Amino acid sequence: MPSGGTRSSSVQEVVYTTLKNSIMSLNLAPGTAISEKEISGRFDVSRTPVREAFINLSKEGLVRVIPQKETQVSLIDFARVEQELFLRENLEPAALRLFMEKLRPSHLKELEKCIELQAEAAGKRKYERFLQYDNLFHRVFFEGQDVAWEVLENMCGHYNRVRLLTIWLQDLVRDIVEEHKRLFLAIKRKNTPRALTLLESHLHKLDAEESMLRKKFPDFFADAASEAGKVPLIVT
Repeated sequence: MPSGGTRSSSVQEVVYTTLKNSIMSLNLAPGTAISEKEISGRFDVSRTPVREAFINLSKEGLVRVIPQKETQVSLIDFARVEQELFLRENLEPAALRLFMEKLRPSHLKELEKCIELQAEAAGKRKYERFLQYDNLFHRVFFEGQDVAWEVLENMCGHYNRVRLLTIWLQDLVRDIVEEHKRLFLAIKRKNTPRALTLLESHLHKLDAEESMLRKKFPDFFADAASEAGKVPLIVT
């Protein structure tokens, strides 16, 4: 029988995962106020696991917990987006180099399956599902580098929300599928320099998107001047 501590941890994980998925899918839009009371009522749990989930989400930069006031889904901060992109631009090429050294037929099958599922989601304009398969495609490169992948997964929430908005607004799904196909072909041919070049192009800068997204979704983004130097506040 699970101990009370195990059950509490399990409940907290469910609350955390559900809230994070809602934030990353933009079902909880940037700037949305959420409360311990509201969330604990929704999940029919005490406030303790909700508070722990808020603390973890705050550490990832996805919520701002203001003591005795409110908790908000964090506005997307382009200064942080650039830092998160820097992480990915440096970690993923390194992972890909190692991946190419131990490439197996099973890897190629896995990548092909991800592209197939992406293409299916693209055809149906299922943008959130498309992004999930996109992440699975890139996750393959990180076999044996779980810590590096966890860093990207847990610390790139601002960048990934921008990715989803950009893919949806510009309807880039088919373009991305084609980029993945070209990258896959370079990997299949074991052409590491070509694969790295294609990856670098794929992980492009988002300067052009910033102006467009701020204009389209002005309430989703932090003002650069007012947010400079701010750090998430955590309830203790």
